[in-house]
Amino acid sequence: MKKLSLGMILSVIGILFVCLTIMDILPSSTKTMKIVYIGIGWVFIIAGSIVRFKYLKQKQ
Repeated sequence: MKKLSLGMILSVIGILFVCLTIMDILPSSTKTMKIVYIGIGWVFIIAGSIVRFKYLKQKQ
């Protein structure tokens, strides 16, 4: 159950990171930094999804 929670937390952090960047709440001085922040957010979203998928596959 811990891995499922970890995957959910990673995904939520990634979603928040992307949303905060799109709404200009995170400080990004250039457009390149904005793209980098969004990329980092997507890495968290994908990592969380992979952790959850592996846990659910293992549980089957």
